[in-house]
Amino acid sequence: MDTQSTYDLIIFDCDGTLADSELAHNAVLLNQLRDFGLTEYTPQLAMEKFMGMAITDIVKTIEIEHDVRFLPEHHKAAQEKYTEMLPDYINLDPTTRPVLERLRSNGQKMAVGSNGTRKNVIETIKAAGFDEFFPEDRIFTFEDVKNAKPSPDLYLHVCDVMHVNPRHAVVVEDTVTGALAGISGGIDTIGYVGLCHRDGQAQRLTDIGCKQVISSMDEFGEILYPQGFAA
Repeated sequence: MDTQSTYDLIIFDCDGTLADSELAHNAVLLNQLRDFGLTEYTPQLAMEKFMGMAITDIVKTIEIEHDVRFLPEHHKAAQEKYTEMLPDYINLDPTTRPVLERLRSNGQKMAVGSNGTRKNVIETIKAAGFDEFFPEDRIFTFEDVKNAKPSPDLYLHVCDVMHVNPRHAVVVEDTVTGALAGISGGIDTIGYVGLCHRDGQAQRLTDIGCKQVISSMDEFGEILYPQGFAA
């Protein structure tokens, strides 16, 4: 039987945590890089180099390293292409929906904190079918703060808006970049490797200080409700 949750607020990352949309992001990015003649980037290399980074930081890195320039039309085209490709690329952990349903029924405060653009995150949440759990006023992105992850700004901002002390919140993250944001903000951070990740990701998340690393979302339910969680 469910009892009181261990935390007052749960903040989920989006890409790679609530839904595996990293492949769609990378497919769009690789198309753009090919337009610049940067054919050395493979899906694996792009994932290793950019996973978890905000698009503004990705663009800045590419522009500096390769002396190219992303124009406004590149960003608009990328948004349109991502929306088009997302339904074919998105992948979900089958345990996530039951867990979200149980958390909602328990009155648990939940929010999304992502390094994605607001438009992309909203599209991803909708494509995953999770918009019923996360209305738009519970979706926060790097665009809401001065510094993207790995800065703690975003997660601290979510706690502030949701009126919860960071010590009473928990972050669920799949990348080192995102997990560092939670940890450096003094927020308990759970590493998640239930979707598409590189070999050794669980160990990397453990090494930087994640409180625990899980491979399915129902394991998270057991952390929240140690006396029993029925999803």
